[in-house]
Amino acid sequence: MTDRLLLDERILADGSHARTYASLAGAAADHIRIEDESGAAGDLSIAALDKVMARYGLPLEAEVDTPGDTLDLGHGRRLRRFRFHAIVDAEGRDYLVWERPNAEPIAVIATHATAALRFLVLRLGGERSQESEG
Repeated sequence: MTDRLLLDERILADGSHARTYASLAGAAADHIRIEDESGAAGDLSIAALDKVMARYGLPLEAEVDTPGDTLDLGHGRRLRRFRFHAIVDAEGRDYLVWERPNAEPIAVIATHATAALRFLVLRLGGERSQESEG
C-alpha cells in the first residue's frame, strides 16, 4: 500500500516528463487528490473516480496478476496500477484497476483514465474560479 499512487507519466511538448499522482483527501476520506507535475491539482469525489473507471473500464480477467502499487481508499475500495504485456502488444502498458466491494475489478489503460481525471480537475477548478469572480 502507498499513500501516493503514480497514475501516469507522459512526455510534454517541450520534451519534459510530467507525472500524475493520486492520494486520499478530505476530512472524511471521501475524496482523492489528483496532482499533476505540469500544474493541475484538485480534489475529486471517490464517486467521480468510480464513474470514470466504470465509463472507460472493462472487467479484469481473473487470470491476470496485478502486482504493483495500491492506494487504499477505505471501505474495501482500492486503486491499483500495474504493467501488463498482452500478447497483441509490442510492449507492456500501464493499467489502473478499480476494486470495490461486491463488484468485479475494472481495468482501464492508465493514460485514458488519468486524462479523464485530469480533465475533471481542470474543469472543476475553472468552475470554482468563475464562481469566486462573480
